[in-house]
Amino acid sequence: MAKLLKKKSGFTLIELMIVVAILGILAALAIPAFIGYIRRSKTAEATGNLNSMFKSASAYFSQERAGRGSTSNTATFCVVAGDTMSNTNPGSTKSVYTASASANALGFQLADYVYFGYQIDRSTSACDVGDGSQAYTFVAQGDLDDDNVNSTFELATDVDNRTLRHSRGFYIVNEVE
Repeated sequence: MAKLLKKKSGFTLIELMIVVAILGILAALAIPAFIGYIRRSKTAEATGNLNSMFKSASAYFSQERAGRGSTSNTATFCVVAGDTMSNTNPGSTKSVYTASASANALGFQLADYVYFGYQIDRSTSACDVGDGSQAYTFVAQGDLDDDNVNSTFELATDVDNRTLRHSRGFYIVNEVE
């Protein structure tokens, strides 16, 4: 009995090395998954803001407008002209979004800092946009890890039955690059 009491308790060097190896393997698996999760969460900004751009454009499209001095009693459906990318050099850090004249006309504003640059792609402004015509393509581009490869999200719209509609989903290139 005295022999058992004299034995010191603790972990052997082998046991400690096994625990460190297991922790290293778990970290090697968890860190890339965590980085991917963070990048995917950043892309949620792009889809949310493109949906917001569409809603703003839809409200603008459905408002009754008339040309200066027009005496017509028919409603006109108008779209704004396109613009250039708002943030020409998106990176892994957030930056200020500066709305263009077209975005301001739609009422699209962002108060928060953003990872992506936003663009309204349309050749010209027009009223009385007919059914079947493509109205806009909303574009978001961002470089989430500063490797000069952009994540691109596009939401296309067209006019159907005098209503602005968007495509069924986003066209995405290099979602998490």
